[in-house]
Amino acid sequence: MKKSFFYFAVIVMAAVFNVSVTSCSDKEEPGDDKPSYSLDEKVVETRSCHALKTVANDLFNLHFEQIIFEFTSVGPDMKTPVRLTGVISMNPAVYAKEEAPRALMFYNEFTTAKHRERTSQDEIDDIGFYMNKYQNLIAVSCDLYGWTLTEDKPQAYCCPEITAQESMDCWDAAMKILRDRGYAIDGLRKFNVGYSSGGFSAMALQKYVDEKRGDITWDLTSAGGAPFNICTVYEDYVETDHSGYICALPLMIVAYKETYNMSFSYSDVFKEPLASHINEWVLSKDLGTWDINRKIGTEKISNVLTPAALNYKSGLGKVIHDKFRQNSLCGPGANWQPSTRTKYNIMHSSGDKYMTYKAGVEMADYLKSKGCNVETDFTDSGDHVKFGLIMFTACTILEMEQILGGDIEEYKNQIDQIMDDEDLDADIDI
Repeated sequence: MKKSFFYFAVIVMAAVFNVSVTSCSDKEEPGDDKPSYSLDEKVVETRSCHALKTVANDLFNLHFEQIIFEFTSVGPDMKTPVRLTGVISMNPAVYAKEEAPRALMFYNEFTTAKHRERTSQDEIDDIGFYMNKYQNLIAVSCDLYGWTLTEDKPQAYCCPEITAQESMDCWDAAMKILRDRGYAIDGLRKFNVGYSSGGFSAMALQKYVDEKRGDITWDLTSAGGAPFNICTVYEDYVETDHSGYICALPLMIVAYKETYNMSFSYSDVFKEPLASHINEWVLSKDLGTWDINRKIGTEKISNVLTPAALNYKSGLGKVIHDKFRQNSLCGPGANWQPSTRTKYNIMHSSGDKYMTYKAGVEMADYLKSKGCNVETDFTDSGDHVKFGLIMFTACTILEMEQILGGDIEEYKNQIDQIMDDEDLDADIDI
């Protein structure tokens, strides 16, 4: 990570987003559609965490506490009860009630593929940036179906309806736990945040709340680098015959086949060696995403998909494309009214080689067409990972500070002090 790049991101984004948060009024309130089943939430573990196991941990003060809990939700059929896990994260001062929480955040995690990669387990560095000593947030994150207690099941990757339902159940369970433990959370601002596939999940949660939960309004939904229109991503991969993250489309196709019981076989869709290794490389969850990429061994989509799957306009390819269309959050056929009381931050680097930024542009255009207050950034600001960790995170934090009425100049000064530390470049290398 280059100091100048991050510092530039913080300063420029602060200037760009130094605007008043105003929006139109919703025409009507959606219903309050809470689940009929009991969440039956229970705390199973509390622990202290140290994200970024380097000297940068002390620089960023990424020390925080986690409450890991179980709750009841539903599986992919949207009716069978399942037990899932979630996690509540906060910095030590808020956890000990020495300082009051300033806001609540639902954090939607990015793509995971391997055992123990969820936020309640080992993947804690990313959420740690939001738990720093300046923000005093309480964050909630859901492990979702296919992880922890249901890790023997396929994950419902980029399947919006089930992801949103489970996320909302996790949020409700977390709010009950926090109130039972005496945290002063009523009336706090609420933020909904996610990057990459987590950005897709964040917007799916936004859609769910807008349609079914009139008791909740997100003050900010910040989503970046996401495949909001899955069809656009599919089409771009095929047309450019390239993906810098070659496992992404296979992960989606596998999830859709398993979640929606689609009738094609993997040999119909994938070429070798992937076709005969889906169980070993994907469904087993023994490999991380970059391990899967190395196993596939190419960045050319035509080396991964069969001719039938490459033709998304007819036959098998169209079947997959149509299912993606049904589950995309914008583009042709999308017809939901986003809350105009929510502020939206949609970001995607135009230099992203993992997935096309055009899906982000489509999402922003859709929100604007519905009368929403939307801030965007589609400049070429680095690759997918760097843009997410640096630009998106810095911008989201500054957006939250703007809404909370925080001292943005002071926050910029604190960032300046951190970035001046000589040890930082040696300890964080993206």
